[in-house]
Amino acid sequence: MIKKSYIPKLDDFLGGGVPQGDSLLFCAYPGVDCETFGYEMLHGRLEEEDKGFIFTNVADPDTIIYEFNKYGWDLQTKVDNDQAFFVDGSSTFIGAPAQGKYSIDEYSQIEEVILKAINDIPEGIGIINNLSMLIDYLGDDDTIETVNKWNVYAKEKNVTLIYIFTEWDYEKELVDKIKNAMDGVVQLRSIEERVIIGQGFMVAKAGWTKPSDNMVLFFVLQPGGVKVYIPKILVTGPFNAGKSSFVKGISTASVSVDKQALGEFPTTIAMDIGHVDYKGFYADIFGTPGQERFDLILDVLSKEAVGAFIVVDSTAPQTFARAKEMISKCRAEAIPKVVIANKQDLEGALSPEEIRERMKLGEHIPIIPAVIPEKKGVNDALDALLRLLYGD
Repeated sequence: MIKKSYIPKLDDFLGGGVPQGDSLLFCAYPGVDCETFGYEMLHGRLEEEDKGFIFTNVADPDTIIYEFNKYGWDLQTKVDNDQAFFVDGSSTFIGAPAQGKYSIDEYSQIEEVILKAINDIPEGIGIINNLSMLIDYLGDDDTIETVNKWNVYAKEKNVTLIYIFTEWDYEKELVDKIKNAMDGVVQLRSIEERVIIGQGFMVAKAGWTKPSDNMVLFFVLQPGGVKVYIPKILVTGPFNAGKSSFVKGISTASVSVDKQALGEFPTTIAMDIGHVDYKGFYADIFGTPGQERFDLILDVLSKEAVGAFIVVDSTAPQTFARAKEMISKCRAEAIPKVVIANKQDLEGALSPEEIRERMKLGEHIPIIPAVIPEKKGVNDALDALLRLLYGD
């Protein structure tokens, strides 16, 4: 039986999730967020009423409960109800009182204690955090032998074991042995490409399926957990099409620079900046001004954009040529894009099919009917762009 990981996009790459009884390693470069992946998987499984445990040698249980709270997850109640428990491998080593159902006084006990913990959670999930510190205590060979025994026993009990591993400066042979001991491996790494600096994950191994080899940028939010990170989405289109309203409508937070024009409409003369948190995705949104005198800004804003929304006024076909020009100026021809046919509630509004014909747009470009002030079509537009970027 496949169990979800509850990490955005990861289940798609893993063929639906992780089979019960299989092991999964999150292998992270130093400095990359990794504990959250294990914690989020545990949280999701506990919400399904599965049982679970955390073995921790990097923080005491109270600290981990506090971390869960920051993500918006209630671990304390699960512990109080005996649905989850800790194997405390840190407290006694810093002179603090031991906590949790089990505790480790010396690392010669660790193999037996974790086997007991696995036995306590049939068909559940166990988190081993952090495997790198286990190597420091047990040594290379004993760690590999211990991990193999845990994985064999976990398969017998249908327990999913999740390992967190910070890949310090270990010998490649040891790292390869650790990865070979696992049914699945997710590689977490830092990314520095041009001006994009972030973190990404990819599935390096999944014994139960052929994994996708895509690298996905991610961001960790508190509250929220792991989110797929889209570094820049552009929102452009002619003057008065509704770009600023769209940015504000999809954003959890946004900032605009506005100036009152010579008329009844406020006009954006610089740009709109927003942040979107939607269905496990976190994106930065940049809206452009529509007037030709600000076209120089288009070239600046378009750099590093990975997707674009083109907002048009459905009642103003005379502006469609300008919309096509802006698509070209901001290089949106080369990236996934969605056209938003705004003002569909007004008399004379052209249908998406009529707009496609007038603008000579291919069938591969979605055109979404919208009434942006009422947020009609806004989520449909977001869904359409996410499908273009990452598939269904």
